[in-house]
Amino acid sequence: MAHDAADIVDRAIDWHLRQATMDEAEWHTFVAWLEADPAHAQAFDAVALDVSMLAEHPELYPAPATPVARQPRFPQKPAPSSRRVWAWVGSGAAVAAAASLTLMLMLVPTGLTGGNASYAVETKPGQRRDIALIDGTRIELNGATRLLLDRSNPRVATLESGEATFHVRHDPRDPFTVHSGRLTVQDLGTVFNVARDGARLDVQVAEGSVLFQPKRDAVTLHAGAAITAREDLGHIAVTKIDVAKVGLWRERAVSFLGEPFGRVSTAVQRIDGATLFIDPGLSQRPFTGMVRLSGKVAQDVPHLAALVGAEWHHDGERWVISPR
Repeated sequence: MAHDAADIVDRAIDWHLRQATMDEAEWHTFVAWLEADPAHAQAFDAVALDVSMLAEHPELYPAPATPVARQPRFPQKPAPSSRRVWAWVGSGAAVAAAASLTLMLMLVPTGLTGGNASYAVETKPGQRRDIALIDGTRIELNGATRLLLDRSNPRVATLESGEATFHVRHDPRDPFTVHSGRLTVQDLGTVFNVARDGARLDVQVAEGSVLFQPKRDAVTLHAGAAITAREDLGHIAVTKIDVAKVGLWRERAVSFLGEPFGRVSTAVQRIDGATLFIDPGLSQRPFTGMVRLSGKVAQDVPHLAALVGAEWHHDGERWVISPR
């Protein structure tokens, strides 16, 4: 038995190391291995937890040669561990493994350019809209998004809620700036995606570079980098991302690595326009996988529930996913 347990742990380590390079067939094999025996999932969770602890305690291993962000300003509270749920749907590249570096920072308000020339562009859930600015910049809005623009200054935008992909015409003398809450993203010649969900802001870079908080912490993000900022907690996390997955919503798809299942439902609501309620018992459960949506709520919601072994029902006004 001891020998079998060691073999399972070795296999779990092997799967963890291979995640960033696995193709679709290997992902199907991996999911089948997880589901074949509860001990397999337990071993993989233990390996993932160990890696996560190393990320939270850099003093336990040598520092990287080229750090991606500043050192923490004050200690971070460790996030509670929980059971992972693994899923893989559709075709395409495998889910990228993200090596996370978490740091803390103080957030300070930034001035917004506005005035009477400002105007709002909004989309309803399930609706998309493209905007072409006079400076040559193009903005793609996901559903359930509200964006403020300024007729007197086309080089500034404010994302109040939702998600948008920016294709910026770079001008080093007048950089394009995106505000959201108390946070600022400034382009350095790039294509990038910005999503605002409550106190959380996510920025992902597909091409070029952006500067996060240019007047404060000045964190530079190059293509393949992502940042998650929590204004309520006062910290940010810098990670890696497959550039092919930046703005994946434009292909009616969502991709997550260990994200709360509740965030998956938010992404689905933006794309499909469904009023979707996730039971609190499921909303914080970690979810990993890529889901391609059909655009038909009656098909996508049951499919999403099946991925996490949950049940669903439609009460006429909303779709509900809850534990079995």
